[in-house]
Amino acid sequence: MVYLVRNKADLDKQLTLAEGKLVVIDFYANWCGPCKIIAPKLEELAEQYSDRTVVLKVNVDENEDIAIEYNVTSMPTFVFIRAGDVLDVFVGCNAEKLSKSMEKYAASGSEPLHSSVQLLESDEESSANPSAASSDSEDDVVICEVSAHDQEAVLEH
Repeated sequence: MVYLVRNKADLDKQLTLAEGKLVVIDFYANWCGPCKIIAPKLEELAEQYSDRTVVLKVNVDENEDIAIEYNVTSMPTFVFIRAGDVLDVFVGCNAEKLSKSMEKYAASGSEPLHSSVQLLESDEESSANPSAASSDSEDDVVICEVSAHDQEAVLEH
């Protein structure tokens, strides 16, 4: 089951209720094409791992405060959390990576990506050190950002 988060208090409640389970947060937007493409796969995985995971969806347009807290700049962004520790974060419509990450982190004993993660960086720190916000992943990620205004796709490497 996928749970739609309505606000910050709702998110905090769901994180508390999850106890030791893996929590997967899907940051999405209604206008985001890749978000719509990956949604059925996320629902399938949520059902498959329902005994070990809690899957939450956060609409970034309705919950900007949560998106800012988790440093979300593109959609879809998937955040994997257990017991308050961020295990992994990835951006993009990659069903294979989503499946592998769910399988990996749904197993008990997964280590956090960072022991104490600072989710919100100051604007000065981010602009002074652009690599500070980059992922530790060795995988190449292509981010497709679609503008709601002009419907053009912009690719970043």
